[in-house]
Amino acid sequence: MERAFTPTLYIRLRKRASVAPGETVTLGRVAQLLADPDMERTLLELPLFKPAELDGNIVLIDMMHIVKTIRSVYPQLKVEYFGEPHVLVDVQTKARPPNRVALAIVWLLLFVGSGLAIMNFHEDVSMLEVHQRLYEMITGRWSEHPYWLQIPYSFGLGAGMVLFFNQLFKKRFNEEPSPLEVEMFSYQESLNHYVITEEYKKMLHSASSEPPAGVPDGNKDGGSGTNGGGSA
Repeated sequence: MERAFTPTLYIRLRKRASVAPGETVTLGRVAQLLADPDMERTLLELPLFKPAELDGNIVLIDMMHIVKTIRSVYPQLKVEYFGEPHVLVDVQTKARPPNRVALAIVWLLLFVGSGLAIMNFHEDVSMLEVHQRLYEMITGRWSEHPYWLQIPYSFGLGAGMVLFFNQLFKKRFNEEPSPLEVEMFSYQESLNHYVITEEYKKMLHSASSEPPAGVPDGNKDGGSGTNGGGSA
């Protein structure tokens, strides 16, 4: 006897998604899907959650909530998920126009501060005395201002910073991320982890019987952690 065919949905949640205030979050906005074409078209438009003003600007949608919503439409559908068992949804607010005065003040403070930091460093290591000594060793004469050493050194310092950060204005020298980009990525990952942990705490301690975008029993999703997968 032939076994009955069970339709399967393969799903991978995105790390973050964005919606406008009052916009309904659909499954297609927060996940990549692979299923029967007709079924997939329906699932892409499946509403999951509509953020309210009380929900704040960041909402956590849990895989258990997603599976429950999918099963309400396709009870026999088997769900296989890969990757994260949750997705963070940013509720975008109105972007304020940039304040040029504040930008100029910040730029000036950074410029002066970085310049003072470089000058203090050179004073601490007695760079002027080092240049004077090098000049005397090379030429046999002592000079109070060895400009032919100081000027190339100054240009080299600036060129070294440009190469270190791998970017000159909008031009990149190669595809490797700069140290600043790596540090910003690490910061964003830590921030996401913190937000997810806090959102799960809210879900666990919520007095309501059914949180708007999750389940009251936390991260019981059948997955195996950050890069795990599972089925339902």
